Parts: sequence; C-alpha cells; structure tokens
Amino acid sequence: MKVLLLSDFFLSGQTTHVLELAKQLKRLKIEPQIAFGTIHTRLFWSDYVPYLLQHKLPFCHGLSLGALTIQSRLWQPDLIHVQSSTLFHSAQILAYRLGIPFVVTCHGLGFSQARFRRYLAAASAIIAIGPRVAEELQEFRQKTQIIPNGVDTEVFTPPEKQTGPRRALLYVGRLEKKRLEPLRYLAEANSLLVGTPLKIISNFDPQIPGTTYLPWQVNLVPHLQKSGIVAACGRTAREALSCGNAVLLMQRAYDGVISPPLVKLPDFDFSGNLGRFDLADLKYDLHALLHRPHRLKKLQSFGRSYAEKHLSSADMAAKTAALYELVLKSPKKTPPPGWGSTTQSGW
Repeated sequence: MKVLLLSDFFLSGQTTHVLELAKQLKRLKIEPQIAFGTIHTRLFWSDYVPYLLQHKLPFCHGLSLGALTIQSRLWQPDLIHVQSSTLFHSAQILAYRLGIPFVVTCHGLGFSQARFRRYLAAASAIIAIGPRVAEELQEFRQKTQIIPNGVDTEVFTPPEKQTGPRRALLYVGRLEKKRLEPLRYLAEANSLLVGTPLKIISNFDPQIPGTTYLPWQVNLVPHLQKSGIVAACGRTAREALSCGNAVLLMQRAYDGVISPPLVKLPDFDFSGNLGRFDLADLKYDLHALLHRPHRLKKLQSFGRSYAEKHLSSADMAAKTAALYELVLKSPKKTPPPGWGSTTQSGW
C-alpha cells in the first residue's frame, strides 16, 4: 500500500506526529510519501531534513497542486491522508484527479465550522485525536474513528542509570501570548520552592524572571530523561510520560498532575486548556511533588506504564493502517459533476 501524507510544516506536535506516523507505517511495510505544503521554519532544512533522510522517508515540498498531481500520477498512491486543515481543499481535488480516497485527521477543536463541512463530507474517513474532537464531528460520526496521537516508547524511555531522585522541573512547549500567564505562575512557584531558574524549551524566549531559555530542540529525549517533573501539553506531555516523568498538564490553562484518577475522567485530554484547576494550584501541586518523594516516584512509574499501554505510536500506526484497509475496501464515491476540473495554481 502507498499513502500520500499531506501536511504543512511548523514547530508543533502535529508535525512530529506526521513524521512519527510515516516512520511507523514504514515498519508495517506501508510506503509513505510526505508532501509538505508551506514550510514555516528554517529548522526544517537544518534539523528535520536529516531526520527524514536518516529514516529514509521520501518527501517533497512546496509543489504546486499541478506539479503534485503529476508527481502523484507517477508514484501512484492508493490513498491520501491529509493532516493540515489548510490542505483539505487540495486533498479533495487531488483525490478526485487521481481517483483515490482521502482520509482526514482532525488534530484539535474547531472542525464543526461550516468552512470544513464540504471536505469532511467528501472524506472517506475521519480520524479524531480524542473524544472531545470526535464530539464536534457528530454529523460524521459513522465514519469518524478516535485514534490518539502516539509516541515511540522505544525511543522515549526513562534513563537507564539513575543516580538519585529525579526532581528537576522543565517546561516544554510552543509559546504564544495566551500561554504566558500560566508559565509566569509556574516560574513564580519554581522560584519559591526550588530557588533555581526554571528551564524552558520553546520557540522563543519569553524573558520571564527566574527562567533559563533553550531554543527548540529536535531531540527532547536527553532533556526529558534529566528532568523528573515536566510542565507540558499535547505530544510533549505524552513524551514526558514515556520518559518516566510526573507531568503538570498546562497550556493556556492548568489541568492538574496527570495521575490515575485524572486519566479516568470521561473528558480527559492532553490539551491543557480545560482549566480544571486555578493557576494558583500549580504552587500547591509542585510543592506536593517535591516534598513527597514517594508520590513523585509513583507518578513517574505510572507515567511510563501508562505511555506503554495507551500512547504507543506503533499501536497508533496499526490502527491507522487498519482504517486505510477499510477505506480501500469500501465502494468509491461518485464526485459531483465537474468537480476538480478547475486548474489550481498552488496549494
């Protein structure tokens, strides 16, 4: 089976997901080809192209829709899997031109908007990354499947040699204006309880007092293995759990420490945007982790076991591959008359 993956490229968990999915699909003897639309960061050339070459993942970038159509006809994919909402339109046209189905992944909320409806209706299947996303897609529930994003639990592992308790605090995440207030609360709590600067890995320096900034890291494993407590959301929270960290789940709000009771809640997700707790609770939770070493160790052990059981990218890819098979066995849809005949000059 050949699968064409369409995605824009920017520093985010979505981009990392596309690369990881391609890697795992290849292990399943599925041939992925990645077509990147807009490249939003220079790190693509310096840091990510070597990764693609290392794992022998074929890719192209910046092609017009016409050029991508020509290349795809030579490559002959069996289906298209589009990851970025900005490329839904291109995926639909390309699928029509090639006479193959396309699958959509919805990576967040907001897909109930009218502007996405035509593409979701035309897709052969929809992947929602969590229950809350799936709830917004009730109109298309018969063809929507929940497949959470996964991480490589064989790469993201706890440190082999541990000389003492892992208590260092680390913040990892892309920053924007609405994420700065929770980060300030975390920095203040760290300053009061730890006394050393809070280490931040992000896309820019927020210049918050009491912090030390590191630019975006392609390989987070060494940093996650040196820490013991990580404040993060989304994919990074999953990676931190897999490396055996206790995780403070936060993004634009604070959702608490990831623990057995929290993950059992029916509306649990990794967004860090639900606001289950006040930002002031960050100080209390960090204090509890630092001064109750037994609880900290239990949470770190839980994080690793939870990742192995629920967050494996190998399992994610296997479920995705099974969905591909189902789509390819389903009857082809007849497009509306004249659809896809308009020439597109670009993405």
